Amino acid sequence: MKPAILGLRGRLLLLVLLAVIPAFVLIGYTAYQQRQQVAAEVDEQVLSIVRSAAREQRQLISTTRQLLMSMAQLPAVVPNSSRVHVCSDILSMLRKPNPYYTNFGVARPDGELFCSALPMHKAVNITDRSYFQRALESRDLGIGEYQIGRLTEEPAINFGYPVTNVDGEIVSVVFAALNLSWLEEMISNVELPDGASLMVIDNLGTLLARYPETGRAGESVRGEAVFQAVKRRDSETALTLQNKAGESVLYAVSPLHYSTSGRIYISIGIPAEMAFAGVNQYLYNSARLLLLVVLLVFAAAWFGGDILVLRRIRALKSAAEKLAAGDMSARSGLPRGSEELGQLAATFDDMAGTLQRTDRALRTLSAGNHAVVRATDEAGLLRALCDNIVTSGGYQSAWVGYRDEQNPRQVQLRVLAPQEDGVPADEQDPLDLLGSIEQDDNPVRSVIEQGEPFVCRELGHDPRMTPWRVMAEDLRINALVLFPLQVNHRIIGILGISSSDPDAFDTNEISLLEEAAEDLAYGIRTLRMSVAHEQAHATISHMAYYDSLTDLPNHSLFDEHLQTRIDKAQPTILLFIDLDRFREVNEAIGFHRGDSLLRDVGERINYFLPAEMLLARMRGNEFAVLVPGEKAGVVEKTIRDILAALDKPFNVNDLTLDVSVTIGVVRYPEHGSEVPVLIRRAETAVRQARNASESVAEYKPEDEELGQRRLSLATQLRYAIEQNELVLHYHPKIDLPTEKLCGVEALVRWDHPREGMIPPNQFIPLAEETGLIKPLTDWVLKAAMCQSTTWRWNNLRLPISVNLSARNLYDRHLVEKIEHMLSVCDTDVSLINLELTESALMINPDKSIETLHKLHERGFSLFIDDFGTGYSSLSYLQKMAVSVLKIDKSFVQAMLSGPDSLTIVSSTIAMAHDLGLKVVAEGVENEATWNRLKTLDCDVAQGYYITRPLPLAEFEAWLDESAYSTGFRRS
Repeated sequence: MKPAILGLRGRLLLLVLLAVIPAFVLIGYTAYQQRQQVAAEVDEQVLSIVRSAAREQRQLISTTRQLLMSMAQLPAVVPNSSRVHVCSDILSMLRKPNPYYTNFGVARPDGELFCSALPMHKAVNITDRSYFQRALESRDLGIGEYQIGRLTEEPAINFGYPVTNVDGEIVSVVFAALNLSWLEEMISNVELPDGASLMVIDNLGTLLARYPETGRAGESVRGEAVFQAVKRRDSETALTLQNKAGESVLYAVSPLHYSTSGRIYISIGIPAEMAFAGVNQYLYNSARLLLLVVLLVFAAAWFGGDILVLRRIRALKSAAEKLAAGDMSARSGLPRGSEELGQLAATFDDMAGTLQRTDRALRTLSAGNHAVVRATDEAGLLRALCDNIVTSGGYQSAWVGYRDEQNPRQVQLRVLAPQEDGVPADEQDPLDLLGSIEQDDNPVRSVIEQGEPFVCRELGHDPRMTPWRVMAEDLRINALVLFPLQVNHRIIGILGISSSDPDAFDTNEISLLEEAAEDLAYGIRTLRMSVAHEQAHATISHMAYYDSLTDLPNHSLFDEHLQTRIDKAQPTILLFIDLDRFREVNEAIGFHRGDSLLRDVGERINYFLPAEMLLARMRGNEFAVLVPGEKAGVVEKTIRDILAALDKPFNVNDLTLDVSVTIGVVRYPEHGSEVPVLIRRAETAVRQARNASESVAEYKPEDEELGQRRLSLATQLRYAIEQNELVLHYHPKIDLPTEKLCGVEALVRWDHPREGMIPPNQFIPLAEETGLIKPLTDWVLKAAMCQSTTWRWNNLRLPISVNLSARNLYDRHLVEKIEHMLSVCDTDVSLINLELTESALMINPDKSIETLHKLHERGFSLFIDDFGTGYSSLSYLQKMAVSVLKIDKSFVQAMLSGPDSLTIVSSTIAMAHDLGLKVVAEGVENEATWNRLKTLDCDVAQGYYITRPLPLAEFEAWLDESAYSTGFRRS
């Protein structure tokens, strides 16, 4: 900062000097102003004269208007030949008391004079006069210019006013001629300044009048400067001009009269020499007096400035320097007073107090922001903020209370600062100071319910705090503020701050502290959101890596673990577990029970697995186990444990279910080094196990191409069903007692357009795995029905049996579909037999019984196929509306070589006959089996001993030739 050149005293003297200089300038300026004033006074004096003349003219015009309007009301002014003399007499009498008017008259609308105050010696027409034309056009007062009258032959201003009848038509115009005698009279009554002169001139420079008389009316003054100035100005003006003698003359000029043909001007001139005589004497006297005053002012400024101003200014300067240095307690020490410096001192001290409190609040706000930024938990944030309010802000105490979640009208202390050592927190609870929150006047209650801060300054004098005044005095609390803490539009608690300063918590301080409270609420909200986000992240992470149904690791986590072991080149074995026939189970018992079964399966497998192994639910009914290492016997033991764990039946909602699984085994790195490849090959191993009718199979690379072929066949099979590439072969059934044909079984075959006939054992299991078994069975049913109708039309009533899959059996629309097929094909229902496997029926026996009864009621004969393999009970068999049992071919083909199979066949036949059922033996391959079945009283035989399944053409040829088909020859 540059040092000041002058101190305060020097500046005071400089101010005096600066005050003197203008004074001297003022003297000269005053003299100038006096000259201007004299000129202005002269101008005003002469202007007042010309204004008076103008006003007199305007007054005369106004008087003339009133006079003419009165004349217009006279009946005599309405033209009538009988009234001419009356009209003239009346106008003559009006002229006598009005000497300024040279004439009055009345003219018809065509301009011809009707009557006049002056005698008319000849006819006069005033159509060309402007005042007459204006009166007719405006239907009001018309004013003309100064003209020579045709009757008076004198210069005058003429006025006209229209006279109308009751219909508003103009019947005549009254007029008056005003001369300049009024102006001569007015000039004679005015005292003009010495040397002054007055002129009246028209716009052509013709002198109409001059005073004093130095010229004759009618003379031209076009060469005088005043006339040239008048031509350049149209309005009233005052100006200084040179006369012919070269002297300066002050002129005042004003228009006296306006007309369309020109104007009349009046001017008054006063010589300038006579106006400024006293100005010089005034200038001399003023300068002497000013010099004396300057000397006195210099002396007063020198001695009085130090005593009255400088000492107090220095005190304020010292206090301001301390305040600027950071000493917020600095004050001026000057007495407060009503004079300016006393008010300045008081204002400074008040400002310093406000700055001190604002600084305290700012430090609190800054420390609070730091606490919010650094806080990692809510309790730590509350503690840090309250400590900062006391230590950084310098307040007496700070505390935070939260509303009770169970009782929102109760507030519980969470944090208090300062916390006195050795004193229990409940004894320091500031809420005790404020009494019970249940009281209506309790400040805490008002803050919670209204959501507005509670501020109490000078607590000892605040009537609201009367109940707590004594306790507050004991704690030296002189000011108190309570702020609501609002989080997510809900008040969760209160921030309280107390101070020993009774002037604490002014408006600015409250605003900053309220911002600190809002920052605290923001910090609480942020921390709670952070906790919620962490919980949500944990939940999302769990959902991303754990199965929501079984809470086991899902395929993503399993893949990551497997990839980690691959990255570390750690040998690993993958067991892929697939629940057998789970799709049929789901359809039979419902998805909710299927989900319960999956949970139970997962829990049971996981229970038997060692901790180092990872069990995951992959997709649907698939589980996988990650077995680390390649220790001998570990995999085999794990598989045995899994199978043993699942051997015990499951109880799902009071329903007992047996569960079997197929396990595929792959090894890293032997079977692949990529996760997707290992998973795919584990699934392939499951299929390999199923194809081999095994529970467990290790992946065989040579079957990979077969798997790809199966996938391709699945796609082609769907197309084959839709495009009718399938055909039916018919397998005859022979009644054993009569050895005659009693029916056929329709068996589907796939005649592939490129690969030829594909065996059923290749595409039927594929259809079951892919879900195509349902549309496939629908196709067979419809094709068999249509063929039965064709035979019936050809007088061949041969029953056809069709196999129903489990999917079709549990299709809720099965009966409706069959009804539709019967209608479309026009099929006799008695010629269609439906065969259902025992295992399919036992998936959901109750549902099966219900469906079988519906089909039986419709007229279908129902067969139980593959009987003996499905573990059906006699009680269920009695309830099922079936008429025939088909013994599985595995028992029939082995009954001659194995006593157990023979016992099963014989007992099944006996049991069926006891129940009133017929028996069909499948798989009759030779004569010995044929003969043995006859001795066991079996009803029907079916097998290659009779013939293989035949295409339609070959079967119909067989009908014509075979000894079994007597009675079924085509007509």
